[in-house]
Amino acid sequence: MEIALDTPFTPDEVSLLDMHSVLNVLTVIQHEFLRLDEQIGDADDLDTLLDFIANAGQHLGNSQAASHLISNIETFILDCNQHLRDLNEKYPRLHTDGTLASVRANLEGIFLILQVRARELRERQENPEAWVPHPVKELKDNFSTLFQAIERNSHGAYRIVHNLAQHEDGNYLIHLDINGNNSGQILMPPVFQDVMRDLIANARKYTAPGGTIAAGLSLYQNGLRFVVSDTGCGIPSDEIEQVVRFGYRASNVKDRPTCGGGFGLTKAYYVTKIFKGRMWIDSPADEHNGTRIEIRIPSPTPA
Repeated sequence: MEIALDTPFTPDEVSLLDMHSVLNVLTVIQHEFLRLDEQIGDADDLDTLLDFIANAGQHLGNSQAASHLISNIETFILDCNQHLRDLNEKYPRLHTDGTLASVRANLEGIFLILQVRARELRERQENPEAWVPHPVKELKDNFSTLFQAIERNSHGAYRIVHNLAQHEDGNYLIHLDINGNNSGQILMPPVFQDVMRDLIANARKYTAPGGTIAAGLSLYQNGLRFVVSDTGCGIPSDEIEQVVRFGYRASNVKDRPTCGGGFGLTKAYYVTKIFKGRMWIDSPADEHNGTRIEIRIPSPTPA
């Protein structure tokens, strides 16, 4: 089904959509520090940091506040690491149960992802609609880091594998293919990497362990074509077009707790329309038969 909904957004909503990938990462960081906060009990060592993260997330709808956060992301990461060192010295019991080691390992990958996303946002601030060559190997490495972080954040609940021979009950099988030009590059707007991450993460989120997610990005008729499909819970047929509205969640998942901002499909549709593209969402009428999303974006006309 091609999505052709008219979806006007307020400036605050546009800022939140632009910062959606950062909001998701901040939420994961917040949860990791909450794990430590629970372990140290009534102590207030992390109150200031947790308040800062919560306030930062709440103010990402303000473009100036969002820009300030992105400009100071390295300082934020340094502050987080200093808190980890302080806890390491003050609470020896955190070593005994392995909580601190687990949190530090998870955050190490999350901070790398946050740095990448902050760099992408800074690079596209001056010319948000520019198309930039992306090395295919670099894109694949970025997604490899993302998948590793998602797996670690599950705290052993599941694994993510990429080889059919390793696919077992309880593991996710994720196939991601990216085809570029003869120089090993693919031209695309930097923000489109956000879209890819959001849609693949959504597919994983709404697919039970043991399921399969397949995604591909390729040059297509002088533009881009991106497709992602999953074996998850699907979308009710009468709500398919509505799921791109800001803040809308399908009725079959609206009560399910999530760690993200919940704007993944909205952002994907917003970016698609900004770049004069087209978007299709298909989900079989029978629940649990998965969802397939396709986006096509024409390349800019040469001057």
